[in-house]
Amino acid sequence: MTRPEEFIDKITNIIKILPVYTEVSISVTENNTTTYYGLKNEGEEISYPNNKTSAFEIGSVTKSFTGNVLAQLAVEGKVRLDDPISDFLHFELKDNTAITLKQLGMHTSGLPRMPIWYDDRRNFIKENPFSNYYEEDLIGYLKNDLKIESQPGERVMYSNLGFGLLSYIMSRIQGQSFAEIVEAKIFKPLKMQHSAFNINKISTKLIKGLDKEGNFTPYWDGGILDGCIGIISTSEDLAKFAIATLDVRNKMMDLQVSNAVLAKPEVYSAIGWVLVKSPETEPVLKINGGTAGFSSSIFLNRQTQKALTFCSNIHPDTYMKLIEPLCSEVVK
Repeated sequence: MTRPEEFIDKITNIIKILPVYTEVSISVTENNTTTYYGLKNEGEEISYPNNKTSAFEIGSVTKSFTGNVLAQLAVEGKVRLDDPISDFLHFELKDNTAITLKQLGMHTSGLPRMPIWYDDRRNFIKENPFSNYYEEDLIGYLKNDLKIESQPGERVMYSNLGFGLLSYIMSRIQGQSFAEIVEAKIFKPLKMQHSAFNINKISTKLIKGLDKEGNFTPYWDGGILDGCIGIISTSEDLAKFAIATLDVRNKMMDLQVSNAVLAKPEVYSAIGWVLVKSPETEPVLKINGGTAGFSSSIFLNRQTQKALTFCSNIHPDTYMKLIEPLCSEVVK
């Protein structure tokens, strides 16, 4: 097991070789205490800002929130995980494809990563790729162009489209935007005061994203698919979410984790989470996310009640190569 201090030393050495203005904000929870660490490359030196309330895009870490909302609706009796999604749509999927809510949440729906022709649209914006994909685009694709890549339930295939569709369905069930649902069911109850789906609703310092060369990147808008990538948050707020999910009395988390299917050796796909377990190590839950200029993670060990959250403006390729492998060692 890597101690937090050793972990921070390793992160410091990595930040030194990354572009100027690279910034990370970390929380480590153990023994019912959360400690925050901030690091920033200032060019000549590494500074250690108190940035636990600075906001970063968290990309696909959003999926753990989307999975939590699905579990809440199931616990409330508003849906069953095995309900077919056709029960909640006002149109028919092409070929009457039979997909369940649980399959969307576990990446076993057979849906592709993104809609076919998604980036060939005339109005596609490479710098903000989700921003102008609208409800009519999603419905038109599902009705007329849908082509699944495996039979629903057959195997794990990561799908942003699946989680975007899941958030769209839950919006229809609740009669609210997905942002409003997450605000009511997660942000407000957990007092996550600096989390939102819209940068214009962020009232704290908003960190700028960086590409691999250190150029500033535009912020992303999740649009109709915001259940897969849309949240902006802070390490302090993600720590509150992590602590809530550590709680062994958390029925929603139990439901999410008890529905898990093997994706590859020792790695399982749960509802909104990845579960890593082997005979030699304790189970670790994790979720990673990235956008053009940001990368984030949550790592949890519910047995030892340890958690780590990581927010950064590091490019996802660099993050997954240099930093993500280090994170789980802190909570093992």
